Amino acid sequence: MTCLEIRGVPLATVERLNRERTIPLERYQVDGAIDRFGYLESLAADHGVEFDVVLTLVDVLGPEEDFDGLVTSLEDFAAGAF
Repeated sequence: MTCLEIRGVPLATVERLNRERTIPLERYQVDGAIDRFGYLESLAADHGVEFDVVLTLVDVLGPEEDFDGLVTSLEDFAAGAF
């Protein structure tokens, strides 16, 4: 059986990320994303980090930090503060 993926991320992970969303979907769409996964992909690209870094931070911080703590953590990571 083949593993279904979206841009190298297993579909099960994409579904989990979107299912765990606690912030209204409209908030992600304001930032130009279709869903939480798209928003997280954009954050990785915008901060020049691998998606795995974003995924690890999301798992540690939780979905309620998508627009606050996660962004700050990515800024710190990109600046070499980690």
